[in-house]
Amino acid sequence: MVQLDEVTVTDSRFERSVSKTGRSVTLLTTKDIEPFLGGTLADLLTNQVGIHINGAQSHHGSELSYFIRGGNNRQVLVLIDEVPVSDPTQIENDFDLRTIDLSSIESVEIIRGAASSLYGSAAATAVIKITTNRPKQQSLGGSIRTIYGSNNDKSDFSVAPNVQTRQLQLVTGNATNAGSISFSDQRTMGMSSVIGTEDDSTAKQNLSAQYQLQLSSDFRLNAFFTKDYFSSEYDDSFPALMDADNHFTSKSQRVVVQPKWTGESSSFVGRVSWSSSSRDFDSSFPIKFEGDVMDVEGVFSTKLSSQFSGLIGLNHKQQKAQFSEKVSADLMDYFVNVLYESEGFFEAQAGARLSEHSTYGSHWTYHINPSLYFDFSSFDLRFHASLSTAFIAPSLYKLFDTYSGNQTLKPETNQSFEIGTSLFFKNGGQFQLTYFNREHQNFVDYDMTSFRYANSTTDFEVYGTEFLFSYPLTNRFYVQTNYTYTQNEAGEGLRIPKHKVNTSFRQQFNSNTQFLTSIQFVGDRDDLVGQDLVELSSYWLLDLRISHQLSQAGVSLFASIENVFNADYEEVRGYTTRGRNLSLGVSYAF
Repeated sequence: MVQLDEVTVTDSRFERSVSKTGRSVTLLTTKDIEPFLGGTLADLLTNQVGIHINGAQSHHGSELSYFIRGGNNRQVLVLIDEVPVSDPTQIENDFDLRTIDLSSIESVEIIRGAASSLYGSAAATAVIKITTNRPKQQSLGGSIRTIYGSNNDKSDFSVAPNVQTRQLQLVTGNATNAGSISFSDQRTMGMSSVIGTEDDSTAKQNLSAQYQLQLSSDFRLNAFFTKDYFSSEYDDSFPALMDADNHFTSKSQRVVVQPKWTGESSSFVGRVSWSSSSRDFDSSFPIKFEGDVMDVEGVFSTKLSSQFSGLIGLNHKQQKAQFSEKVSADLMDYFVNVLYESEGFFEAQAGARLSEHSTYGSHWTYHINPSLYFDFSSFDLRFHASLSTAFIAPSLYKLFDTYSGNQTLKPETNQSFEIGTSLFFKNGGQFQLTYFNREHQNFVDYDMTSFRYANSTTDFEVYGTEFLFSYPLTNRFYVQTNYTYTQNEAGEGLRIPKHKVNTSFRQQFNSNTQFLTSIQFVGDRDDLVGQDLVELSSYWLLDLRISHQLSQAGVSLFASIENVFNADYEEVRGYTTRGRNLSLGVSYAF
């Protein structure tokens, strides 16, 4: 079992023990990710406290909605290997989680709450930090993985291998140089996008390469390249839901260079990244979007004294997109953060960011985060509070789209408050209880009168409670459960459950065999059909996953049964959801 003092998080942009964090943070490591390797990143995330990803249980090509603490896609910032990723051609300027390969991920850190002052625009409800597999310092190694699975909706059951996934990774290196290259390919059939009889197939390919160069004992250079392809057949939603021969294609690539210098008490981390993306919709209303993002950042951090640490940084981002014409936006940020760690039980951090937007001028965001920390013989106890603000500039689409854009939009802002307590047991167990409250101003929504995006004329708030308990009942039996209560007051709350529960039981039969039982409850939600509100009923899902390492070195088998009882449920009215499905995989590491 991983000891707490070996696990670090970066909620303050300083590396700290997970038991000393002053915010609501979840860290998912390889052990948490492995049982979900036959699925998707959305499958993994939607099982975490405070998170509901609508579309995770639907057709593989379904668009995903990231509901974290009652927020939406544009309020979640995704970082991959410390690089903020977004697509300026998307309506919400968000990152499409469908395009990433779960097997390429080493860890995921989820920081809940507003964090714009630390991470920039869009970090209004959460930051999801994804770290991909790092090259190892070895002469030559790698892995090969093959997965076959069914892809049934709730009305049908077949064991036909309609999901086929193949993954390959090669690594090589020594003390000075290390590199890796990986490729994955996934194809699916067997389900219709809307409730119907025909198949809407999907295809996904991911290519990535990394290189690490240790120029000296204190200076390292990292380089990343990724190329992603995702395509899906889909059906008509207008003027009515019906089977159709539509096709969507997404292509993207990203290049990143990261220099890092680490001294005795100071460090500097730089970043230069460039990404491009294109999305092509082939239907009765064909349309194509193209865009690119240039991002440059530098962060200097230092130990100011035995009790104070500080960092200062700047970030410049330029986004461009092609709609009916080429449009762009520039954002220049200056930010600072100070962390105080006393010799007693009181700790605090505070910071601010000045954002200079080419359209909206100057905006300040800040955070104040005091906490109390007590170290007892059998557990660590922490009380924390956080007050923070966020700034979200409207996307290029919402500003400049020919049909629905509105160049008079104001930027969204919100203020978040949370207070909570955590217990971290010495044997790896933990307990967390958090209350959160978020107030929104200038919320941007689609106006059904003008048929354009507009700012809401009223402010509203979202509040709720998160509960998490995980504990090793024995050396081989681990239980984890979480509950999230979310209440939207007069705001957008479509498809967001008020109550959600996730529970899992992990049984380690021996050193080679692990069995995971997952139970999920999703409460009633509202959906919109035309102009009418409808209620989507609550549902329960039960999943079983097993992994086994053979006696032959490097060979592992894993299998899963999802939705064991073939529950009948909806995520979006009129669209299919996954029924009972089986998957079987084998991997070989060398």
